[in-house]
Amino acid sequence: MAPDKKWMELVHDRLGNAYKLGVESFLDFAFTRLSEARVIRCPCIKCCNTFSGTREMVKSHLIVHGIIQNYTFWYHHEEKLGEPQSTPEDVEDDDIEEADGEDEIHGILRDLYPDFDVDNTNTDGDDFFEMKPNLEAKKFYRLLKDFEQPLYQNSKVSKLSTMVKLLHIKSIGRWSHESFTMLLKMLKEDLLPDESNLPDSYYEAKKIIRDLGLSYRKIDACKNNCMLYWKDDKFLESCKICGASRWKEDKHSGETKFKSGKKIAHKILRYFPLKPRLQRLFMSSKISSLMTWHHDKRVDDGIMRHPADSMAWKKFDELHQSFADEPRNVRLGLASVVFNHLEVLELRIAFVLLYLFLIIYHLGYV
Repeated sequence: MAPDKKWMELVHDRLGNAYKLGVESFLDFAFTRLSEARVIRCPCIKCCNTFSGTREMVKSHLIVHGIIQNYTFWYHHEEKLGEPQSTPEDVEDDDIEEADGEDEIHGILRDLYPDFDVDNTNTDGDDFFEMKPNLEAKKFYRLLKDFEQPLYQNSKVSKLSTMVKLLHIKSIGRWSHESFTMLLKMLKEDLLPDESNLPDSYYEAKKIIRDLGLSYRKIDACKNNCMLYWKDDKFLESCKICGASRWKEDKHSGETKFKSGKKIAHKILRYFPLKPRLQRLFMSSKISSLMTWHHDKRVDDGIMRHPADSMAWKKFDELHQSFADEPRNVRLGLASVVFNHLEVLELRIAFVLLYLFLIIYHLGYV
């Protein structure tokens, strides 16, 4: 008798008890049927039953990557056609309902750091950061500590979730940094208990949630757009093409301008790396299913409802068959819009605006 398979629907909550119990029941079933085998085919979305592994490896893959959603008949693991399924004795209703009622921030942490167990990680003690020396682990444990730390004693909300909500309101309301700092001080001094964990300023609040977002890199540029001060050129003081100084200078004295003890560059390029942003799409439980919707759930009925229905998409599949065979491969479109320059006659200043849009075609279904 095959075990119950409802746990496979909980792939969005792979660190929950219900999903973990389901993985164990699958492994017990597979290794019982294949009694002489030390390895079995791995049904995670990365291996797709193509590669084999030990029990521990397959378990790790199913928790980190998730199981193939349409693999409901386990024919690679000796399930027989028409074989009945057992009732979900081990998977209790409370475990399933718990996944729907958890704090939203708790879910975000699981999506961002799927390799770490949010539910069973102990952050007590001063040396818990030393348990995981790599950078990603340190980020995770820092966020988890703020998530588990209440805003004040017996508070129902955490320090981390409070900061996320307050900064979201700041963004929508277009508050200045100074006004946000004033709000924090008023809340801390007049409304909250003395022992509250609310930060004192906007700068401290941003430090708390910085690991939830995606970073960018600042690269100095020539004021005439000739070059970037990057890689081998990052220490140059002037443009090697036009000779212009890298730094702003005082109009009267001609001396280099400083701010907070640092030289001020004429132009700064903000570079947003593409790779971590694409990885983030598949780390989110809500978005990852949409990234393969064109392959898993799209109905080819002649109606244009997704870029995959277009002739361009189909022609690309014909020309690049190996790329098309993997539905998780991301298809991007780069579009640009140039606005006519606006000339201010009194000041003789011209503006040219160039917008670049990177479009993810996978998310285009309706």
